Amino acid sequence: MAPYGWFVDPPMAVVITQRQRYGIVGAAVLLLVVVTAGVWIAGGDDGSESAETAAASPGAVESELPTAAFELFDGGTTTFAEFEGRPLVINFWASWCPACVAELPEFQTVHEERGDSVTFLGLANADIRPAALDLAGDVGLTYTLADDPNGDLFREFGLIAMPSTLFISPDGQIVEVFGGQLDEAGLNDRIDALLEAT
Repeated sequence: MAPYGWFVDPPMAVVITQRQRYGIVGAAVLLLVVVTAGVWIAGGDDGSESAETAAASPGAVESELPTAAFELFDGGTTTFAEFEGRPLVINFWASWCPACVAELPEFQTVHEERGDSVTFLGLANADIRPAALDLAGDVGLTYTLADDPNGDLFREFGLIAMPSTLFISPDGQIVEVFGGQLDEAGLNDRIDALLEAT
């Protein structure tokens, strides 16, 4: 008769425990690989062709701009309709998004160079306002910044990747949607295409 408390043969119990450990470690490694691959595909690193493959086409998002009002960082509220009349670049970013942090200086540079012909709007997606304000101040962003605190506008556009940038014609039509990080050259190329289309 087995000693009290032994309901299975001790060696068998040890084997089962080791298998469980291996299974947990294997699952964790697999999850890490999948997440890493997903970030690489969705994020890209420079607005190059590899990142462009993750970009959503205009048909994959809402064809019309949302009508809901949203809060500006410097006070008051606005709507997308108030930006009509000029080409518009809408960038969804956040302080918790490394790719967003990396591309924001590039957006500021292009805004300084081309702000006379194209309006820039940065929307902080599901971010904490003080953290977003701190990042904007550190980067020195001078274009219009607004809040999408719960990600409602981000979802209404049908977006997935962070960051995401939309290129809008003066009459409010979505010309292009790019999911992933853009560098200065990639952003300029897309603004050129936006101006040509309008």
